[in-house]
Amino acid sequence: MVIDQFILSKGNGAGPEHGSSVCVALIKKETLKDHIDSLKGAYIDPKVIELESLALYHTYTEWYKTEDTVALLDIGASRSNLCIVSKGKPGYVRTFNRGGNGITSTIQDNLGIGFEEAEEKKISTGIILYETTGVEEDDKETVSSVIKKGLDPFITELKQSLHAYEIQYNEPVSKLYIAGGSSRLINIDKFLGNELDLEVEHLSVPNEMLQKLPGVEGAGTLIPTCIGLVLRGAQKKHASGLNFRKGEYFYGKEVKESTGRILYIIAAIIVVILLGSIDFYSRYQDRVARHQQIKSDIRKAYIETFPGTTNIVSENQQLKSAVEELKKKVTALGGGKNREMGALDLLNTINEKIPKELQVNINDFFMDKSKIRLQGNSDSFENVERLKKELEGITLFKKVDVSEAKLSADQKLVKFRIIIDL
Repeated sequence: MVIDQFILSKGNGAGPEHGSSVCVALIKKETLKDHIDSLKGAYIDPKVIELESLALYHTYTEWYKTEDTVALLDIGASRSNLCIVSKGKPGYVRTFNRGGNGITSTIQDNLGIGFEEAEEKKISTGIILYETTGVEEDDKETVSSVIKKGLDPFITELKQSLHAYEIQYNEPVSKLYIAGGSSRLINIDKFLGNELDLEVEHLSVPNEMLQKLPGVEGAGTLIPTCIGLVLRGAQKKHASGLNFRKGEYFYGKEVKESTGRILYIIAAIIVVILLGSIDFYSRYQDRVARHQQIKSDIRKAYIETFPGTTNIVSENQQLKSAVEELKKKVTALGGGKNREMGALDLLNTINEKIPKELQVNINDFFMDKSKIRLQGNSDSFENVERLKKELEGITLFKKVDVSEAKLSADQKLVKFRIIIDL
């Protein structure tokens, strides 16, 4: 594996809550080598290989000059990348496996149509924000309603990420910028704004860049990510970000070219990547449509057999391997005979001990050989004390202390930390 990291924020070292935050990423050597070899086949030797999650950050800092805390969201087909920027620096980076294909699959399942037709309906209809009348409008409202349903898991993860950042750093996000192919969905900016109670805007680059790409539909939503990756490589000074060109893959080619020549090559790379990506996406969607048509015949039987499954990749293969996979998971988690009590057992014990009527939310759990640390929030100091007493009733715990209990910034919740000696 090739690993790289950079500091998101520096702390003063006074306890875990005041420590530094570090972004760490890794990639398989084989995957990295394949990427480098593919580019070298086109006579391109990249000196920087960066995460997609940070691409929009470089674009944003190039053309948007502000100290406000904002979120940058690249919505792709199968995954989305989130980067929260505070005072001109990345403060939070995350990738989650949700995007436009999930919406298309929801339309396909709910309307009983093929993947290709569902994709067309998604693009042509988008999100309807106001009530309409008429038969044709009713059909569009149905599609719009299903699109909103397909966006529910995406909205939930996005809210959780924004909320986690705001709680940890006590710093509200003031605006959301969106880009990526799936950000072309009609009215998605207004819908996200209503759901998140945030101002939402498409991240844009100067028009002269788009004018160099005639006939490329949707380039305005795709190019910010490409430009961000290019800017990262063109920066002469040290910039916040990652670079997997290290160790045996270190960029060692001596290149001395004028700035004009570098910009010319960069522009050519952008055009090739954009055109290649669009062609690949078109071919991919055609194959996915045929594959989805076959999968739909066995999907129903699979869901009836495993009703709790939410992530279906290959029904036939998953059906054959489900039992064996569950056995492996039980063993990996300390299951079976003569097992010791592990973290999952303790979590289950704590969960059973907390009364259902007690308004407590645990959002951080840390365990080592001798201690457990719980962090969360409640609606009153009394409930925090009551939680402490309930935990003291667990015989496995030698000592339970509330190390911190204070009101949140909005004065509505009590944030607490409990230390348990094992």
